[in-house]
Amino acid sequence: MEVTRLYPEKIMDLPDAERGVHVLEIRKCIGCGACARICPNDCIKLVAYSRGNPVKNKKLQYPQIDYGRCMFCGLCVDDCPASCLIMSKQFEISGWNREDIIYDPEDIAVGLYSDQELAELAEEARKAEEEKKRKAAEAAKAKKEKAAKAADEGDKGSGEKAAKKKKAE
Repeated sequence: MEVTRLYPEKIMDLPDAERGVHVLEIRKCIGCGACARICPNDCIKLVAYSRGNPVKNKKLQYPQIDYGRCMFCGLCVDDCPASCLIMSKQFEISGWNREDIIYDPEDIAVGLYSDQELAELAEEARKAEEEKKRKAAEAAKAKKEKAAKAADEGDKGSGEKAAKKKKAE
């Protein structure tokens, strides 16, 4: 039986329920902020990160985790609607300063986009935004025309009513 563990040369097998450093699947994240809202220690903050998907996450905001405050409760993982935040088995977190253990999206993200993919996604997001604006303009124009038509019919209706009143008199 082994009593003394030879860490870090030999790392013991971790239990299935081990909660280590978070992993962010950047391609799935929608930037909803559910992880930051549910965190009891307020250690998750959404920060700008330009290497994400602008189609899914329009504000390009991703979680930044302060491991000096995190108690590894896993509520952020449980509450994530896109299942993009998961806990890994990596447990080695160290740094000389407090800022060293604040992990940006760059530090925890996996599945990063290439520059070409980012350019394609940016173009797709731009087209989607233009289409959204065009549809909104069409809806506003149709609403305005409908209101004008209703006003015309209202005038006619009041004119007809006035004519009927004259006949009745």
